[in-house]
Amino acid sequence: MIESLFEKIQEHLSMLDLAVSSSEKIRAFAARNNLDGVVDETENRERIVNIVTTIQGSVENQINCLNPVDINQDGGLILKAWFSDLNIWSDKMLALDRETVELLGQQKEDATKEIALLFKNKEMFKGYGQLGKK
Repeated sequence: MIESLFEKIQEHLSMLDLAVSSSEKIRAFAARNNLDGVVDETENRERIVNIVTTIQGSVENQINCLNPVDINQDGGLILKAWFSDLNIWSDKMLALDRETVELLGQQKEDATKEIALLFKNKEMFKGYGQLGKK
């Protein structure tokens, strides 16, 4: 049972790495103003996170079923490392998501300014047309 648990933990950590990699791709797409890439990779990351959640639930269930006597010192260290990795992964994901939101927020602000400038220019040109008709 303990070997099965450690295999699941390894699978879980691999999926966490994929989720972080996906978040890095999302940030890179956002930095390049590639909104289609952001959307596509966000959907991909959502699928990965769903798998991570399923595996994590399975790991937690297996941990809850363990008899403490069955866990040797190495097993305890592996479980502690896994809990630590969860915190590190969570922190990385939050940091990447914050950076991505900032990038997208700046792009939104830039687009809003550009639209306002275009509207202002359009209004100015409309005024010039009215002057010639008087």
